[in-house]
Amino acid sequence: MNQISLSGGIVTYSRIEKFRRPLAVAMVAVLCATSAYAEDKPGSEVDSAPGFVRIFNGRDLSGWDGDPRLWSVEDGAIHGRTTIGKLAIRNTFLIWRGGRLKNFVLKLKFRIQNGNSGIQYRSKDLGNWRVSGYQAEVCNQQGKVGFLYDERGRGWMAKVGEFMVVDKDGKKYVVGKVADSDALVKAGYYKKKDWNEYTIIARGNHLVHILNGYQTVEMVDNDMKNRRMEGVLALQIHFGLPMTVEFKDIRIKHLPDYFGEAELLFNGENLDGWAFSDDSLKETWNVKDDVMVNKGKPTGYIRTISDYTNYVLRLQFRHVTEGNSGVLLRTVGEDKIWPRCIEAQGLYGNVGDIFNIDNFPMKVEPERTRGRRTLKMHDSNEKPIGKWNRYEISLDGTDLEIKVNNLVQNTATECWETPGKICIQFEGAQMEYRNIVLIPIIREKR
Repeated sequence: MNQISLSGGIVTYSRIEKFRRPLAVAMVAVLCATSAYAEDKPGSEVDSAPGFVRIFNGRDLSGWDGDPRLWSVEDGAIHGRTTIGKLAIRNTFLIWRGGRLKNFVLKLKFRIQNGNSGIQYRSKDLGNWRVSGYQAEVCNQQGKVGFLYDERGRGWMAKVGEFMVVDKDGKKYVVGKVADSDALVKAGYYKKKDWNEYTIIARGNHLVHILNGYQTVEMVDNDMKNRRMEGVLALQIHFGLPMTVEFKDIRIKHLPDYFGEAELLFNGENLDGWAFSDDSLKETWNVKDDVMVNKGKPTGYIRTISDYTNYVLRLQFRHVTEGNSGVLLRTVGEDKIWPRCIEAQGLYGNVGDIFNIDNFPMKVEPERTRGRRTLKMHDSNEKPIGKWNRYEISLDGTDLEIKVNNLVQNTATECWETPGKICIQFEGAQMEYRNIVLIPIIREKR
């Protein structure tokens, strides 16, 4: 057995995953000049989605830098192509020169006919169209496309389906599943030789890959020596046999400048770091197969021992039976049913609603509010009973945002900015939870 130390305590794991692959050693010393967009500066084309900007104009490679023998623009897409007469003798990259990536959401579409490619982010520019750093895998292999790799560095970081934690010494520990890889393949998470959409999210040392709406990996990287917190964006052509890869609709949303070190609130093995609202509830909860399980009765909640104020909270949950549950935020005061807090609703069919409990100071949309309840913005996008859902809840100062399965379902403003517990409420439904991770927002450093 091995141990890693996280801010939430000592976590014990039985498996260490290490993967490496050979690096290309040949080098071509060719330079290509960059230019500005013909009509706009790089990154100035506003996307229809709030906060996103398009960084590829669909017409030419303005703002991008790569081997002109291998990269071109056709039919509104970037083409990376090698042939028998024009092979890449090492991995080569098309580098975006419009800025650097730190904390961000990146969206783009890709299509690959053969060969191997990838999307480099927060990478180091080594010159001569070489880079090193995080890579989101692009290939035509089901169950492999979507993994996380470290180009010219630590090698394979997280396989499809894994929640990986890297400790301060660079050792890798699989702490849970974000998805079952076989189930992803069965669900059609990747469309072979067709257009697919990648979403890559980086907040501090917390990384997420999503492919066509299906999360493929999640990683917390505590390896301060080898991790990269900022760097360039680049697209890869892999050395080897002839290949063709295409990219389009490349959009970036820059996130706040500073996030703290991500913290696992649930270690996958026991309930260390949590307390019960009443001692009679201890038999209600247990841990099985990296999952937090509750019976639903009697009514109550489990809460963090520590207080948290500003953060992004991510967790997966699923209903085993219909019924009520919820996530309580900035919970203050003595334990009781129910304490003063904001509730992100967990009632089956109503996930994404907000409940104001005990007159917690906040401002919500009046047209969607019925007493203490504020209805979600859209129809329910929950998965059926037995399927995993994703809650992502952001409390940033006085602002609240709630996402359900990557869709913003609710917001609030003027929320009381007070330290408080995070609680998981149970009120009749048998529920399961996993991959509970918190990324602190350090407002005073922004």
